[in-house]
Amino acid sequence: MRKNIAIIILMAGLIISMYFNYQFKEYKENQEVDYAVKLNHGIQIGIKLSIQNFDYVIKSLEDNSSKETVIFTLGNLTESLKVGEESFVFLDSDFREDGGSSTYLIYNVFRDIYGYIRADIKDDILTNKVSLEGESRDQLIKDIGLLKQDFEYLDSQFDEDFLKGKSPEWIENKWRELIGEIVNRNKNFKLYERIRTKHNLYES
Repeated sequence: MRKNIAIIILMAGLIISMYFNYQFKEYKENQEVDYAVKLNHGIQIGIKLSIQNFDYVIKSLEDNSSKETVIFTLGNLTESLKVGEESFVFLDSDFREDGGSSTYLIYNVFRDIYGYIRADIKDDILTNKVSLEGESRDQLIKDIGLLKQDFEYLDSQFDEDFLKGKSPEWIENKWRELIGEIVNRNKNFKLYERIRTKHNLYES
């Protein structure tokens, strides 16, 4: 009788153990999916869609489009940059759980560029501090073109398929390396000077 009870208890314990192991495995798999989804979202929207939106802004400027059209394209650009920022904000806890890494620099760079596009360009166009005529328009095309070019460079290094096998620490360090390279090769660009100073990305 006691032997049967012991077997029953053992079997019950085994079943419970298997159940919780299954639950944990499912939870872990869901966490990994969530991580991959958030990472992919940040790259697809934050980088790839922003490249497309940079292009729309440039085209609207080159076509001498109305202020309203330029503002509209800038609005779309700020939205994709904001999604990039928020995606990597959400990823920060995942990075910290896996070895103490952080997405701080990643989401802050998106935030800095978002702020620049919104305040230094979009708002200044709305208040007529920045003209859409002549040299002013040409300078905007040049500045937006530089950002687009640098986002294309980031995109070439941050393909989502390539990043799947990379650790959060690797991603964090690679981003710092790339952003440092970008802001230091364009030292006269006001936005990059801000980023370089704020995040201490000066060349060693």
